[in-house]
Amino acid sequence: MSEQLKEWRTVSETVIFEAKPYVRLTKQAVEIGDGRVVEDFYQVRLSPFVITVPQLEGGSILMIRQYKHGPGRVSLTFPAGFVEEGEEPLAACSRELIEETGLEARSAEHLGEFVDNGNQGGCLGNYFIHRDCRRLCEPASGDLEEMKLVEMAVEEVDAAVFDGRVAIMHHAAAWSMARLKGL
Repeated sequence: MSEQLKEWRTVSETVIFEAKPYVRLTKQAVEIGDGRVVEDFYQVRLSPFVITVPQLEGGSILMIRQYKHGPGRVSLTFPAGFVEEGEEPLAACSRELIEETGLEARSAEHLGEFVDNGNQGGCLGNYFIHRDCRRLCEPASGDLEEMKLVEMAVEEVDAAVFDGRVAIMHHAAAWSMARLKGL
């Protein structure tokens, strides 16, 4: 197992479709580790996003119940949204927390930055926990979605992930990472 793995190299790239800032589809020619070239390796780039698990001062978790068009149904979610041009992920996440819930946090912890598709790219997401959240103002997301805030005990969130009420993998992953950090 001492064999050194080689990184792939993009030889050329052609934009197939682009709708800024939301999506970019490219066709690449890629030289793989053994020197062969794959002429039709497609990449999908979606806007980078942030997501946070907000823990209230008393220890409960605040979730949002809303319709999400990806799964095509109402789902429990955490505050999340796109990172705007030039915005740092933590600033974007704190902004989304205030916009969607009206909460501010005493502290935030970065859980990591991940790509959601190992070969085609997809989205780059930054995951956070915002702890000791308290009401700052009324929510004003400006989003198209109708949102209902739901305060839940940790065990209730666990159950919601496993019984399918959390329908989006990014949100299930955020919860899993938060649990590993002691929530």
